[in-house]
Amino acid sequence: MSRGKLDGADWEKIRQKIPDLSNLGDMVLHLSPDVISIKLPHESDIQEVPAIFHDIFHSLGSAVYALGEIFAHQRWYLKKKEPPNEMTAAFFSRYYADDAVLRLYSAGEQYLDVAIKKMLKINKKQLADYNKEIKESYKKEGKDPRKITRLEIIGGFLSVQETVYPFTKAITSLADSKEWGKTVDYRNRWVHEQPPTVAEMGIVYKRGKRWKQLPNGRYTLGIGGGDKPEYSAEDLVEFIKPVIFKFTDTFTSVVEFYTELLKDTGKRTVQPIDKGKQ
Repeated sequence: MSRGKLDGADWEKIRQKIPDLSNLGDMVLHLSPDVISIKLPHESDIQEVPAIFHDIFHSLGSAVYALGEIFAHQRWYLKKKEPPNEMTAAFFSRYYADDAVLRLYSAGEQYLDVAIKKMLKINKKQLADYNKEIKESYKKEGKDPRKITRLEIIGGFLSVQETVYPFTKAITSLADSKEWGKTVDYRNRWVHEQPPTVAEMGIVYKRGKRWKQLPNGRYTLGIGGGDKPEYSAEDLVEFIKPVIFKFTDTFTSVVEFYTELLKDTGKRTVQPIDKGKQ
């Protein structure tokens, strides 16, 4: 094990910092794809949703576990171990933070996005038209269109529909939050660029040329000092913890809607974007 054993009081404090998924788990894991499909037409996309919900729940559960381990490792290496070991605490905080972020990204930007599309029968053309609109809006506001998230697109799309879906506000609130933006940015940089640097892990270096130009045109080279880390372990928890709680509430509202949708035999539709509110 990468840390020592914590006592019951320690775990009670940690449990207060992470969401309880027991009720959500009961709702999701009782949704049997086979049983639900009995009452649905063979071509219905709605029958695919429970399996996606299972994937989301397992990813969310793993992210919650990772958040708990951040607190557990910090508790052990900073409070229990003698002498305290800041570097090891930071290493495992980053390790589990990376894990939580990657799982949350998949749960939201890949799984939940697809589940909503299938649940509400949203076709690619509808979203393509709206995606074009939101990109133009970003450009007008001087924002980078590459930072548009899938949840932002689907949330914005649902917001302009004549039909009001009870989980729309939860989706837009999550997608528009600074915490979700940091989660997506952290994941994208972790995958496509250099992973963000974290303090208390020795000397860190940002990628790029080491020679820096001075105002007088000359160049200088600093040797041995490294670069300033972008995050501390506390900074990572500061956005990961609230986004896990937000995602839990959002996913719960989507699952609740789906269970009601099944009572209507899955015949609910989404208004095309050109018939929605303008």
